[in-house]
Amino acid sequence: MAATLIPFPTHRIAALPRVSSVSRAHEPRLAGVAILRGWFRRWTARRTLARDLPWMTDETLADVGLSRREAEAEARRPFWRAGADDAA
Repeated sequence: MAATLIPFPTHRIAALPRVSSVSRAHEPRLAGVAILRGWFRRWTARRTLARDLPWMTDETLADVGLSRREAEAEARRPFWRAGADDAA
């Protein structure tokens, strides 16, 4: 039986930069992670806004386009519940 020769990479080939690739089996999982990160960022932004709104001056709220009553309603709304003006 003849021996099979398996070529090993030389230094020239081994020095090439590796391309990171994801197998097709992992792509849906990574898409799910990206969706969860997006939700987390949005929820964090809403929580931060709700925490900061009660302390804003009326002039600052006017710059944002909110009245004091709208700001209080926005601050009371749970961070996981999107408002009418929130982008998806």
